Amino acid sequence: MNRWIKKKFLFAYKYTGKWISRAVNGKRSGARGPYRILLYCNASTMEEHLLNYMEQLEEEKYHFFVFLGDGYQKKSNLKSTLFSGKKADQLHYLWQMFCRRWDLIVSADLEHPFWMFPNTIPLLYIGHGISNVSYDQGKTVYDYGPECYDDKGQFLFDKMLEPNRRVAELLYKSDEKFREVVCPTGYRFAGRIGKESEKSSFYRQKLGISDEKPVISFFGSWNRESLFHVLGENLFQVCDALKGTYTFIFSIHPREYKTYDKEINPMGEQVERQREKGHMVRSPSEDWIPYIMASDVVVSDYSTMMSLAILAGKKVMLSDFPDEKIGVYSLGYQVKKTFPVLKDASELEDALKQVLELPVFDQMVEQFRQELYVSVEDYQEKIRAVTKEMTDRR
Repeated sequence: MNRWIKKKFLFAYKYTGKWISRAVNGKRSGARGPYRILLYCNASTMEEHLLNYMEQLEEEKYHFFVFLGDGYQKKSNLKSTLFSGKKADQLHYLWQMFCRRWDLIVSADLEHPFWMFPNTIPLLYIGHGISNVSYDQGKTVYDYGPECYDDKGQFLFDKMLEPNRRVAELLYKSDEKFREVVCPTGYRFAGRIGKESEKSSFYRQKLGISDEKPVISFFGSWNRESLFHVLGENLFQVCDALKGTYTFIFSIHPREYKTYDKEINPMGEQVERQREKGHMVRSPSEDWIPYIMASDVVVSDYSTMMSLAILAGKKVMLSDFPDEKIGVYSLGYQVKKTFPVLKDASELEDALKQVLELPVFDQMVEQFRQELYVSVEDYQEKIRAVTKEMTDRR
């Protein structure tokens, strides 16, 4: 089958499926058994977020199905994912979704699993982190930028969970249309992070870190505007000179361990070499929790790690990056205006003294933390309420 014929066939297949789904998902009548919820997981990075959503609900009320999207190989199955051993059935083909009746579809990214008519099936967006990044020159964060609308300018989803209460309120003030869609919930892992933050000494002991020196960790994402690229190799030299005063931890995004752009030299190997100098390095496969909790200060860029450090009650500093990289409503925007921003590695020592000694930074950490914090019990109650509202509306 040549490319042109294949393209035409796929279009006809998906278009026909759209009509089949519309016919199957007509108005509900009579009593129903367990609600059928489809979890659309388009990449492995979405698994923990969808699994967490699933775990907030009472199993006897819901029947879960999982579809693994384009981010997986065609033969992938749930046994190789975080859904392994959970009460969820896997769907392997689009036609299985076309032909089934759904009470709710849940996605952690701004994508649908298949074509469908608006208002046919309730759609819930839970997100896959704390959104700071902007793709429209800083006007909005990713979640509420151009990607969250269809080609007619309507929201892709009926409800969107927002982890930051301040962001939700700012959206409401900017346009009333957000009030019906955006649901402030607090961050889904905030309760767990809050409990872990009380065990700083435990994690230092586990990692073999002495309590004598302040612990400074660097959590960098990837690309030319990320932490390690902005501060450069000089950062390691500065840290070498300061290791008698501080303990340093380095962690870099897994994409930096191989070439992803011919014009950018990945820095994963340089980070790994810091072990030889007596510094600690967190490998991408390791849990980030022990390293964040053992830290006094977390240096990051515009990634979610900055927000997670805030939730853990840690003081933060940022490497410099263009303001248009983050939305004006984001936590990242507020943090950049408040905490030290490093334009060069030579500024590190003075910035550390400032953030460790001035009480105002402790106060600001707590203020920002409250924007995201929610207890385990309250988060579960919010998720159950939103889910019930959406499944009952049809």
